[in-house]
Amino acid sequence: MNRPARGNNSQLHQVMRVAVAVLLSYAHVEAAPFRLLAIGDSLTEEYRFETPFSAPDSKPLDANTKNWVELLHSHRPAAFSMGGYQPSLGNYADFRNAGYEYNYGVPGFKAERWVELLYRSYSFADLLDPENALAASTRFELRGDLPSVDAVLIFVGGNDLSLASNDAQNDAIRVFIGRIHDFVRANATADLPIIVGTVPDIGSTPAEKLADAQAAALARQRVATLNANIIADLGARANTHMARIDRVTDRIADQVPLHVNGTEFTYAPDSENPPLHTFCKDGFHPSTVSQALIANEILAAVNRFAPAPIPPFTNREILTDILGQNADQPLIDYMAGAPDDGDGLPALLEFLLGKNPLAADSPLMFSPDGSASFHPSPDALRFADLGVLQSETLGNDWVRVPDENKQELPDGSVIIIPSAAKLFYKFEAVPKP
Repeated sequence: MNRPARGNNSQLHQVMRVAVAVLLSYAHVEAAPFRLLAIGDSLTEEYRFETPFSAPDSKPLDANTKNWVELLHSHRPAAFSMGGYQPSLGNYADFRNAGYEYNYGVPGFKAERWVELLYRSYSFADLLDPENALAASTRFELRGDLPSVDAVLIFVGGNDLSLASNDAQNDAIRVFIGRIHDFVRANATADLPIIVGTVPDIGSTPAEKLADAQAAALARQRVATLNANIIADLGARANTHMARIDRVTDRIADQVPLHVNGTEFTYAPDSENPPLHTFCKDGFHPSTVSQALIANEILAAVNRFAPAPIPPFTNREILTDILGQNADQPLIDYMAGAPDDGDGLPALLEFLLGKNPLAADSPLMFSPDGSASFHPSPDALRFADLGVLQSETLGNDWVRVPDENKQELPDGSVIIIPSAAKLFYKFEAVPKP
């Protein structure tokens, strides 16, 4: 047997090293961001270009609120993209005007207007009209962008909605959204995911809120019926996913005031668009916090099929990174000016138990039958989670009190029924993420 020459062996090792280096370099290549095209209205158009409501009166040309498109690009840049960005008005020869390449959010557009734009046949004479020329160009560009994206979002209908409409009139919105869906499906591959946003309930806004409670309840039920029909129709179509925008407006209507981990937001609009307000200064368009909640609903739909899930915004991220607030402010306010009261209870636990920060308190009340009770503060529980652990030895046998050994009374008090002759208890308090 002849031994291979040393030089050949060295060349082989060099080739192997190069091959390994190439493989390692490929392994470190980050996945491309998820590309979304959106067909929408002023809720989708970047707020930077909607300064009549997105900017404060003191700086009318400088928006201090952001919408879901801007938030996702700012805080999920490696995972989410709507294409290239044009910062100046007039950079697109169509209704996009400016902003992200795949953002077809057109302020004022109804679902009905989108259907007209997508399906109308334009004659040469029609195209002499600037509005028609923009419409035809928008359709041409949109159709051309479909092969370049990973999904399409249809988020329209709020401008079509009237709180005075009956169910039959509202159902026309479902039909319009269905026609838009048909256009996308006819001009894209059969497996391209389409996300359909439910219609936001404009009755939850200060600008449209009805004063008569009975009329408001009826209008809200009709919007709920419309969205149920949209979900039943569009949600049953192939490769179609629902973004539950209605959950955001329902939360605003039901959670009074709106809060995020206990930080409360003012419902009434303000001319300066302060960060802790639910709506922009026009009382109609959702503010940054509400748009962050909308972004999470859109991400929930995306994450049902995207190969790499995009993390939604946590509450603390919304408060700190997006709004520039202190996520611990509810606890800070509770502790303000309160010295150590000497009872040994951490401030967070006293806060959750609704105790007086200036007085020594016992966390649990014991009864002759061996049961223990406590009364947590419902407002404080918005900020942190409270758990109760039990042990027989004070050793390493701490476990959560089983649910069957806890009883919640109508006033919010919790009674712990002992499961052994001798038990020790301790609380576990963890701020919400």
